[in-house]
Parts: sequence; structure tokens; C-alpha cells
Amino acid sequence: MREKPPTDRVIQVHHKGEIGSGVDGILRLIELASHDGELGTMLNAMCDQVAAITGVPIASVYVAEDEALVMRGNYGFEPSALGTTLAVGEGITGLVAECMRPISASNAATEASYKAVPGLDEDRYPVFVGVPLISGGSAVGVLVLQREAEPFAVKEVTLATALGAPITLAIERRRMSALRSARLHGKGHGGGVVLGRAGVVPTTTALTWQATSPTDIDRALGRIRDDMGRAVKRLKHAEDPRVGAALDRVALGLIDERLREKLIEGAMGPNGLRSVAKEYARAQHRLGTEPGEEDRGAEIEELCVLVGITADTRASVRPGSIWIADRIGAVIAIGAVARGAGAIVTSSGATPAALAILAAAALPIVTEVPGLFGWARPGDLLALDATSGTVLVQPAPTDLDKLRRARDEGIGVTDDASG
Repeated sequence: MREKPPTDRVIQVHHKGEIGSGVDGILRLIELASHDGELGTMLNAMCDQVAAITGVPIASVYVAEDEALVMRGNYGFEPSALGTTLAVGEGITGLVAECMRPISASNAATEASYKAVPGLDEDRYPVFVGVPLISGGSAVGVLVLQREAEPFAVKEVTLATALGAPITLAIERRRMSALRSARLHGKGHGGGVVLGRAGVVPTTTALTWQATSPTDIDRALGRIRDDMGRAVKRLKHAEDPRVGAALDRVALGLIDERLREKLIEGAMGPNGLRSVAKEYARAQHRLGTEPGEEDRGAEIEELCVLVGITADTRASVRPGSIWIADRIGAVIAIGAVARGAGAIVTSSGATPAALAILAAAALPIVTEVPGLFGWARPGDLLALDATSGTVLVQPAPTDLDKLRRARDEGIGVTDDASG
């Protein structure tokens, strides 16, 4: 008879507080590194966590700025200490950045490289350790810990170095965001200020998802039918006849058995849903479109895109995200309404039916934004003002504060939002 495995091999989930506040503090530090917001605010919060983890009374973060080191985060000193500046190589902190190695001292004031900073009252905390925050082969800052007595042991220096990793990430994330910050302008519709993450609506040629069985298509179509139910509820009071007509056309497409068969055949083939979209586009081109009619081939193309982003778990469009697309028609507009998109931005335009749908749902949209895909990427933070037609990509913290106030107060964003 097989013996039962020993109970000490059972997988155990360690919940908050169960294995000590230090681990919880490290997880919180990692979480803070991914937050958006003003860098100084984030670094102050991270210094609080570092101090709690290490048990030191003083924790500071100096950030490399224009060949200098500027204290941007601190726990323990007076708020006036923030902004303290040292040259690289100046003082022990500057030496850490220069040699890019951890440095500790049992009595910092007695070291030849020590430099007293007026107003910090550092003499009370002579025991010092500084670890470099390194990225791309250079120091982007220095983490400094100080206390009254007992030199830092090797294991404490190791811990401080490890704690520097999420701080480095926080600094670099904001630097990369600043490099890609952009203010774009287009044509606003509907008004309103929206903040959200970018979700990309792919073109048919960019669809990469392939089905593994007919069930994949049936499951996606089922979800879209459920979405249609939500869209109908949200748009039931729309007065524009184009809204009802678009809902009817999409509903008919979803019960079209011939289209379902083509979707299954195409999605399981080497070219995926792209082949179905191209076939309908060619057919529409041959048959032509009457003036005032919606382009049926384009709507089938959009339905293929909607099926793809519904079935593909890697798709970046999410509830609350700002959908960005080259151009949208009625099908994508209905999908955005049904799935709770925060807003829509397009690099070219939107069909009249799409604009009517979005207006009925009070969903903001900015169209004709040049350079949109040159700046915005999936997951980027976007700020959109559908009154002025302004789109900010990876907005600076000062812009974010003004945009949030504008959103809360229900006013538009002007071109001086960058302060």
C-alpha cells in the first residue's frame, strides 16, 4: 500500500502578515514601483517602507539629475531636507554613485570623503550605508540608510542592495515615461476628460489569433452576443436611426450561419481571420455600396477584429481602457460601448454611424490624431479631452494633477496644462 506523502510537502499560501512584516513590506515596495504619480511622492512612500523593513530611523533616496544627486525621497529628516544636492563624487553619497559600489561607515563624520550638509543634523546618525541604484551601466541614484549605533553587517548591506532594485525600477519607469510623453491634437466629439490605459484595436492585417477548434469561434460569438445585449440596453433611447440600424445589422451578422462557417474555416487556417475579412472586402468592392449605405464589407472586417480581440487573451482592450484605432465603424463602436471602454482615439476618423453610436452612449472620442501610433503603445497611460481634442500620452505628473482636477470639476483641458 502506497504511503501518504508527508504533510510538510503540502503547498501553503502565505497570507499578509503570516510570515513577518518584512516580506509584506518588500511586496509593498515592489507594488509602489509600478504606481503612477509624482516621483517624489512615490520615493517618499518607498523610503517609509525601506525604513520599516530595515528598522533604521533615516532612509533617503538621491536621484541623479544633470550630473548631480538630488534627495527626492526621505524618511526621518524634516521635509526641508528634500532637494538637498550633492555632486557625483562629493561626500560619501557621491562616492557611492561614482564607484557604483555599496559603501558603509561606522562613523561617517570621521571619513575623509564626508561632507556635512547644513540643516540635516546628520551627526545624530553617524552609522551609514549607501548602495548605488544602477541601470544601463550607470548610477541613476543612491539609497542611503543611517542610524545612531552598530555598524551595518554584511547581510544588512545585502538587504539594502536588494531593496534598491524596486526603487531603481520606479526611477527608470518615470524617466522612460518622460521620454515618451507627448501632447497630440485631433478633433474632439462629445466632450469630457478621461484618464486610462491604452488598448489597441488591431487592423485586420494585424490579427494574429488562430482558432484551435470551432468551439473557439462559437465561444467568441457567444460573448459578443452577450455584449450586444448590454449595448442594446445602453443605446435603447437613442433617437438617431443610424444607431438602431447598426445594431440590427450586427445582430443579423451574429446569427448568419454562413458567416459563422467562414469564420471557423478562416480562423483555423494559416491566415486566420484576415482571410475572411479580405474575402468580404473584395466582395463588397465588386458589388459596390449605394450612397448613404454603410460599407457592409468594412463591417464584416470589423466583426472579424471584434471576434479576434474577444477570443485572444492577449488583447489589450479592457473595460475602462481607452481604445485606440486607425479608424472605427459601427461594429467596433458597439463593442466599445458594450465592454465599458473609457473613450476612443483614432488616427484617422470614424464613420457617421460610429459617431452616432458613441454620442448616444455619451462615450468620448477624439479623431484624426496624427502621430497617434508613433507615440502610444498598449498599456500606456493616456489622458483625453474630447472637448479640445487633446490627447496626452504618458502625461507628466503635473499634467495628471491638472487633468484629474479638470475631470472632477467637469471642465476642459487647455494647452497650458503642462504648467
